[in-house]
Amino acid sequence: MPITTKPFSNEKAPCGQLMDGERLQDRDEECLLTDEMFYKCGCKTIRHEYHDGSVSCRIVHHDGTVLKDKLNAE
Repeated sequence: MPITTKPFSNEKAPCGQLMDGERLQDRDEECLLTDEMFYKCGCKTIRHEYHDGSVSCRIVHHDGTVLKDKLNAE
């Protein structure tokens, strides 16, 4: 899967505001799927699904505070 970048609008950001932004999706050798959302306010969510079934998720508030940083082994 080639890297795809798509704009989005009026999505709820981690800070609670409705924001526009950009979504990036990619598949590569090390990670089955990368799904990243970057909001115009500066918030971001990053989700990786790995070949072994584990999933990592990182959510960052626009002030730099990490709201979630978790790896779930499936």
